[in-house]
Amino acid sequence: MDAVKINHLVRGLGRTYDEFLVEGLLCAGSIKPLFSNSQNTHFIDKPEPGIELWFWAETMRLERIVFCLIALADGEPKYVGELPAPFALSMNQESIQNTLGKPNESKGPVKLPLPIGATGGWDSFRLSLEFHSNTRVAAQYLPDKSVCGLAFTLVEMGRD
Repeated sequence: MDAVKINHLVRGLGRTYDEFLVEGLLCAGSIKPLFSNSQNTHFIDKPEPGIELWFWAETMRLERIVFCLIALADGEPKYVGELPAPFALSMNQESIQNTLGKPNESKGPVKLPLPIGATGGWDSFRLSLEFHSNTRVAAQYLPDKSVCGLAFTLVEMGRD
């Protein structure tokens, strides 16, 4: 996937799955429920390995775009396409903070159950109002502070 399409998807946070279909950005039938045998809060589209688009089940509005840059578990696909500037496939906490400034929220390292284990925490940054008035990006870190994941999400989900 190229950076232009990624930018279009991020700017489209809050729009519906059907709107993306009409524009030809997603393929019909590509969306799947989060769980196969229970009531789902989200449906997920995986347009390429390492990318997940999360749609709220009640409205089918895009709420989250997740990129796996470094796999945390065996068999987890990682994203190898382009990212829009100022993001890159290889970043660390220092470089992302130098680019985006001081994070709005942060969480330090935590230890999760295997197969993930120790993490390096995360930082969340509000995107500029010119880019999208209701979006933030979170960077997830490995213990060495390499960025292993990015998640673009709506700040206000618009749910009751």
